Amino acid sequence: MSEQNVNRSLGMTHQDIREMNRKLVLKLLYRHKGLPKSRLSRFTGLSIPAVTKIVNDLEASGHVEVLSGTHQGRGNHQGMVKITQQIPNTICLNVSPLFVSAIALDNHMSPLCDLHQRDIQTDSPEDLVEQIIQLIVEISASAGVENYRLALAVHGQVDIKSGASLRMPHASWQHDFELKYILQTRLKVEILLDNDCVMLALAEKWLHDNNDRDFCVLNIGEGIGSSFLINGDIYRGPHFGSGQIGHTFVGANGLICGCGREGCLETEASIPAMCLRYSGMKGVKVTFSQLVQLYEQGEPDAVEVVLRAAKFIGLTLYNFLVTLDINKIFLYGETCCLGERWLSTIVRETLSNPFESGLHWEQEVTSISFGALTEAQKLEGIGYLWVENELNKMSTR
Repeated sequence: MSEQNVNRSLGMTHQDIREMNRKLVLKLLYRHKGLPKSRLSRFTGLSIPAVTKIVNDLEASGHVEVLSGTHQGRGNHQGMVKITQQIPNTICLNVSPLFVSAIALDNHMSPLCDLHQRDIQTDSPEDLVEQIIQLIVEISASAGVENYRLALAVHGQVDIKSGASLRMPHASWQHDFELKYILQTRLKVEILLDNDCVMLALAEKWLHDNNDRDFCVLNIGEGIGSSFLINGDIYRGPHFGSGQIGHTFVGANGLICGCGREGCLETEASIPAMCLRYSGMKGVKVTFSQLVQLYEQGEPDAVEVVLRAAKFIGLTLYNFLVTLDINKIFLYGETCCLGERWLSTIVRETLSNPFESGLHWEQEVTSISFGALTEAQKLEGIGYLWVENELNKMSTR
């Protein structure tokens, strides 16, 4: 079948193909921080004249600029194509009631400074906003950034349309508040925000080249959250409730979750759940660091608590494999310090298929592993909200 007939069978018009190629070139420029036309041709499979036309269109629309090359005519492949410098810098923040961290990125999404983080204690949303603003002032001075926009990764459930923080677990308040509106009013800057697990998924997609396959990231710590990449896009759901894996029901246990329901995964496998269970067994309160130390020493009750939690995580992930068929899973969060035995327990519970006697999903097909992103890379991920916003606007023109 000819390329023209293939495009017709897919319902694609010439305009659709043009926009698809424009977005592909822009994605490559963000991913590689600039490319010559010859390499754009190689990556896209398009001829150099076709790439030149796309680049000319993107330059005319203010998306890119071409450096070191005076002639852009047919067949020319000279000149480095880069994202336009007219795009402002981006200050990325990760916001929780326990800490805030920040990093500044340039127009190519490359770091301008080291990551800044501070532990905080907040009694109200107003206190949290003040801590955020103080860190923004600090990071902008450190990076020498004056003209900037904000990208916020917010702990808990958020409304990405209004910019409200709907529910922030472990905060001393339980009500929602208009985080985006308050910051915009105070700072007079543009803001995009989303959940902190979306930050991890965006970082995996853009920084680790995982954009060509579906995957899930799990963040397991004080709470348990997740985010999904499906068909190249972050799945959020119409009510912004996607990723609430911590509130999956795993069994009646008499323990009430912060969401008000009994038997959520968070009541069995989060850090507070493990510490509470061990403390109940021993009659003495323990911190997570103490529990980890006891677990590493092989103390039987500590091992039982940790591996029991891992089994609940594995059983929950098993449901993803038989419903969503997502076979790439990255684990993040403080609990990853529990190491390979904890991970192998999760993998074993996840990959065991009771409906196929003697068979297991192959590890080559289903991969569950610790995420490899650095702390700075995780935070860079939320900055790509602006990149995806730019690409989405191209589709709607």
